[in-house]
Amino acid sequence: MAFAHLIMHFTKCFAIKSLSQEYQAEFMDEIVTIILIAGILGIVGLFVFYVFRMYFIPKKVDELAKMIESGQVVLAMKKLLHLVEEDDHNPYLHFLLGEAYLKTGQQSEALMEYRQSIRYVTKDSKVKEETIRSRMAKLYLEARNYNEAKKEFLILTKLAPNVAENFYEVGLLFENAGLTDKALPYYNQATKIKPTHSDAQYHSGVIHYNLKNIRDAKEALTEAVRINSKNYGAHYYLGQCHRSQNETDAALREFEAATRDDQWRGRALLGKGSCFFDKEQYRKAIAEFEQALNFAGGSNDLKMNIYYFMAASGERLRDFNVAISNWEKIMEINPGYRDVKDKLATYEEFRTHDSIKDFMIASPGRFEKICRDLVEKENYTVTDLEVKSDSMVVIVATDGSDASAARRVAKRPTTIFFIYRTTDEIPEKDLRLMHESMRSRGITKGVCMTTSDFTAQAELFSQSRPIELRDKKDFINRLRGVV
Repeated sequence: MAFAHLIMHFTKCFAIKSLSQEYQAEFMDEIVTIILIAGILGIVGLFVFYVFRMYFIPKKVDELAKMIESGQVVLAMKKLLHLVEEDDHNPYLHFLLGEAYLKTGQQSEALMEYRQSIRYVTKDSKVKEETIRSRMAKLYLEARNYNEAKKEFLILTKLAPNVAENFYEVGLLFENAGLTDKALPYYNQATKIKPTHSDAQYHSGVIHYNLKNIRDAKEALTEAVRINSKNYGAHYYLGQCHRSQNETDAALREFEAATRDDQWRGRALLGKGSCFFDKEQYRKAIAEFEQALNFAGGSNDLKMNIYYFMAASGERLRDFNVAISNWEKIMEINPGYRDVKDKLATYEEFRTHDSIKDFMIASPGRFEKICRDLVEKENYTVTDLEVKSDSMVVIVATDGSDASAARRVAKRPTTIFFIYRTTDEIPEKDLRLMHESMRSRGITKGVCMTTSDFTAQAELFSQSRPIELRDKKDFINRLRGVV
């Protein structure tokens, strides 16, 4: 209105001298009418623009969103680019453009648009910050930018504190980075929000198992398999928990369940074999280990573990061909693995002398005969022989040179032999038992023979007693010509 008055004043001043008063009034009425019409048109135009902006443009944008969902991405993208140029601060337009880029596989461009959307988003925006950050977090994960992904998921735990998946993803990122102490609270929070989150229960259980918190591990893993019976990793680790507590049958059931999945089959078969090993069913154990090798894939760690258990089983069975061959396979992969180098050094003679290998794997009857032949080869007469176990024989004998005299006069033996086939060192307590046996029988001499060695305490004990010690090297020499 002030502008209209100014025009009227200017018009009056301009026309005073050249126009009559009546004409001036008519002229002024026309000017005012024009100005009023222009003002009304301007107001109407603004109203039309407002209505178009408020109702028609959003409708058009919603149509573009539907076009993206239906696969008409290229056309929608062209229109969105034009709209973004006109309204660069609109977070929803940037978000939709990001969605279009994502549909066409242009992930970096999509991420750029999501970032722009985040800059302008408010509580009243059509797109929510939580939605945008979820998209960004997933893109960072796919690009293996784990630090940025973790930042986004951490923000999401604040924006959506009741969404378990955000806490689970943070835990997973910490665990994959080796920070299990930081991962565990997030897994726990995920299971607190959503107790039926099987994967969070599983990862929580695995961390507790590795921390030797077996009770907590069993609780979480049991819940994981209850929620999802096809969580084969949970079955595997639950089997390990049972095995650590000597619950062998329960462990076997869980390992058997885990064998149904290709990813876990190799480790599960190793677990089954280790259970049979614990039960001293070594041949069953070896059969499981042989199957496990077929599913070990390219994992050298798994292969070495299998080889090691196979070697241990062979050693317990005194099948040194099996034991040595598996230790040698481990040496080819990693010479520093566990005590393999020491094992091969211990069994060096077994690798080069067939006689001691034959002795170690001999049947009980053959084992007894070889022990008898060893004693008789030294010109003794065996008067008593007792097989204590499949690894120990006790022989009482008299000197062959005056055996008849001994039987006729003393009527008692003169020497006792303890013969062992084992790879374990003979301890002092075994020599004490031998000495007690000598005293109770009135025997004046003892000979302890072994395919292994003696502990330092055992050697010290024998020095002041009438006991002769014969270690592995001596035993091998005496076996020649007997086996």
